[in-house]
Parts: sequence; C-alpha cells; structure tokens
Amino acid sequence: KRRDLLKGLGVVGLGSLISLPKSVKAAGGSAKTDGVCWLTTALTEGPYYFNPNLFRPDIRTDSGTGDFHDGIRLDMTFSVIDANCNPIPNAFVDAWHCDKDGLYSGYVQPGGNTVGQDFMRGTQVTDANGQCTFTTSYPGWYSGRATHIHFKVRLNAFTYVTSQFAFPEAITEAVYNTPLYSGRGQNTTNNSNDGIFRNQDLTHLMIDLTENTATGGYDGLFTVGIDAPTGLRDNSGQPEGFQLNQNYPNPFNPSTTIAYTLPEATAVDLRVYDALGQEVAVLVNGRQTTGDHRVRFDALNLESGFYFYRIKAGAFAQVKEMVLIK
Repeated sequence: KRRDLLKGLGVVGLGSLISLPKSVKAAGGSAKTDGVCWLTTALTEGPYYFNPNLFRPDIRTDSGTGDFHDGIRLDMTFSVIDANCNPIPNAFVDAWHCDKDGLYSGYVQPGGNTVGQDFMRGTQVTDANGQCTFTTSYPGWYSGRATHIHFKVRLNAFTYVTSQFAFPEAITEAVYNTPLYSGRGQNTTNNSNDGIFRNQDLTHLMIDLTENTATGGYDGLFTVGIDAPTGLRDNSGQPEGFQLNQNYPNPFNPSTTIAYTLPEATAVDLRVYDALGQEVAVLVNGRQTTGDHRVRFDALNLESGFYFYRIKAGAFAQVKEMVLIK
C-alpha cells in the first residue's frame, strides 16, 4: 500500500519521489492486432492465492513433502510486454492453479484440506526477451469455474497486474478424456457461462496451445502487458552535488553494493526497507566525509522481492528500489 510505505519510510516529501500508474491493465496475446497492442482488464485474484516465495520453473511438486502432482504436462510461457509491445525483463511472474483433481494447495476447500502444501505455485523472472516458462500439469476443474490458471506480474512494488487465462475447450475436453482425468468426467462449466470469463473478450484471455509430441503434453504461450510501468523516480529538486546511485548488481543475490556521493561532510543515514515500509537494515548512521562512498548490503536472510533503500544526508533525501531474486 502506497500510504503505508510512505508512513513506514517516514521521509518528508517522499511522495514526490513515487509515481503510481493511472491504470493497471493486462494485455493478452502474442502480437499486435492491426498494429496496436491490445489491453484487457485485470481479473480477480480469487480466494486461493498466497505467495510461497518459491522461485522455480517446475511447480508440480510440493516443496515440503516432495509429492509430485501428476497430469498431462503443460509448459507455459509468459511473455511480458509494455503498452507498445516492447518486452519487459526482470518482471516477477507468479502462477498458481488447481491440480488435475481440482484442488489448490494451501487451503481447506470443498474437495479437501491442503493446508501447508504449495504444489502448483511458483514464481519466475522474465529474461531479456520478457519471457519465462513454467512446467506444470494441465489444470483440472472444480464446480462453478471453467478451466483456468491465475497469475500476477509485478514490475516493481507499485505496478503489477493480477488476472487469469482460459483454455481452448476442444483441447480441454480431449485432456479430460485421458485416463489421468477421466475419472472426474468433463467440466460442466465452459468459458461462455463461467462467471469470470463470460463478460470478457476471450480472444485475449486464452492461452495459445500446441501439442508437444516429445513430452506427450502441450506448449502454451500467453502474453501479459502492463499499461504504464511506473515507480520510483529521481527528485530534480535535490541539493546540488549529492547523488544516490542505483545499486549494482540489480537484481541481486544475496548481496549488492550501494554507492553515493557527498559534496560536503555531513551526517548520513542509509537504511533498507521492504515493500511494506518495514525497516530491514541500517547500513550507515553517522557523520561521513566529502566524496564517493560505497556500502555493501547483504540480504542472505531475506526473502526474494522488492526492497527500497533510503538516504538522508543533510537536506538531501532520496529513495531507490532494488530487486532480490533467490
């Protein structure tokens, strides 16, 4: 929450350093339509989301028990783009869905109790082409919903999108006729009468599937875009000569270096905060001399995610964002 972050960081005027998107939308598909990138409205997170903080490409196994949740293999690639169809690297993509028996991990639900489990959940980071791939099992179904997969894409602590995509019904019907799925029969809810999908243009909410004869499953592609990626920006009103650099490397694991310049000797306070504005480290707290300074931040005991570092030096105050990926 932006208000909580500003309060937690406790910096007067920090609001001028942060800009939020006017709107956050998802763009589905793999190309332009008539030369224009399409945009579709973000959809509900649903009742079964939690972040297990598992950065892994294969999400079929429960990390605690090692139990493998079988099904027709699905290798799904997310392609993240901006409003101009340019790829966005280093975006966090969270994916979660039910297993072949219609169960989500981590919850008490009509089909069973899976509290403490985390199968069919994971996070990946997009590469230089704005893409990442998850290996999973073709999702099953549960009463009242068409077959679907949930996802979140986060560009920074303030710009993210939550949505879900549907599946081609002919392929879903064929999958549910296979021995692994046939015991539960066909899904009685299709895309056209689903409570979430029926009011949407499914052209851009449908994963594109192709059969993979080598794996015996399917390869899928779905493109997600965020309309206006925004976040922290420099304050042009800072005193002349003071400078806070972007940490390097960024993203990092588990340590990174923060450099800054002081045009005069002054008291310096440099701290790190998580995305909720909670302090996680004090890196500098004392008087320092004129010149260039470097300090190392070790996040060995922290979870992956977005973090902020804030410097106060005399009248100078600035905040930058960094990304920890383990």
